[in-house]
Amino acid sequence: MIATLDAPLTDALCDPLALRVEGWIHGDKDHENIIGVEICADGERVGLTYALALRPDVVAALALPAGIRTGFLLDAHCPAARFDAPLTLTVHAVFRDGSRSAPLVTREVRMMARDYRRNHFGVLLDQSTIAVQRRGNIFATGPSLSEPSPEITQLLARYLPRAPRRILDVGCGIGSYGRGLIAQGYDWHGAEVSASDCAELKRLGLPHTHVVPGRLPFADATFDSAIAIEVLEHIEEPRPFLTEIRRAAPRQLIVSVPNSELLGYLYDYLATPWHMLEGDHKNFFTRWSLGALLGEFYPRVEVGFHTPYPLRTVEGTPLHYNLFAVASTP
Repeated sequence: MIATLDAPLTDALCDPLALRVEGWIHGDKDHENIIGVEICADGERVGLTYALALRPDVVAALALPAGIRTGFLLDAHCPAARFDAPLTLTVHAVFRDGSRSAPLVTREVRMMARDYRRNHFGVLLDQSTIAVQRRGNIFATGPSLSEPSPEITQLLARYLPRAPRRILDVGCGIGSYGRGLIAQGYDWHGAEVSASDCAELKRLGLPHTHVVPGRLPFADATFDSAIAIEVLEHIEEPRPFLTEIRRAAPRQLIVSVPNSELLGYLYDYLATPWHMLEGDHKNFFTRWSLGALLGEFYPRVEVGFHTPYPLRTVEGTPLHYNLFAVASTP
């Protein structure tokens, strides 16, 4: 009885949570008694297949009768494996009487260092998660960010007028940009609808107003500039929202939103940008739709990209996660 592992190769870096195992097996005169193949990792079963497949290359190499099924392919899951450590795989034949053979192939393979179960949506990689996930489980809304984006911080430094100026941060969350702007000498004020975020702003001692949707309780032209960072995509009716911002901050508005142009580029990968899974997103912007909308309220609008996306086009050109717009009145 013989068997061979085609994959994984000894020097290949493997993910123990999704480990593809492929090869072939032949039992000589006892081949008809083989009904499946079992894969073990460090002595524990991690995969079993009863679907032996045709392997013409093996049939030809061993001069076997046509139609003999020798190939096996399965995707093993090794939840107990140590990450960044070698793993020993063994291949066993499974016989009609329920018994199994001694190891026919033994191979030590390398495991990658990262356990993706600790990532966002990592619960989906846990074999104990057997419930069918519903829309609310996948299209979720996460908490407000506690740390500012370095790219947006640099862009604000580039486009905001020099401090001291009065800055309104609409949808400020827990003030991730406010702390830095205050430290730079700006008169920053946050506007936030979330009661829990306002409680955190109060705890942090950041100036803010708990607002209700549809109205900003500030006099006309109270602020020199307004910023709305990752907010406009959440607004059901963006025009009344922008009308209020234009009234309170008629000179300048700086906006960041997710870049929906990515969807066209990433179709080749059948991928969706992470932020597009945000359950509360109501609007999806391109450079042109964002520019046209902001242009209804501010006569001068410039729109560009920020934050490189991990994937590039198949040709290798860069992609970006977000759009950044500066709308102003000359």
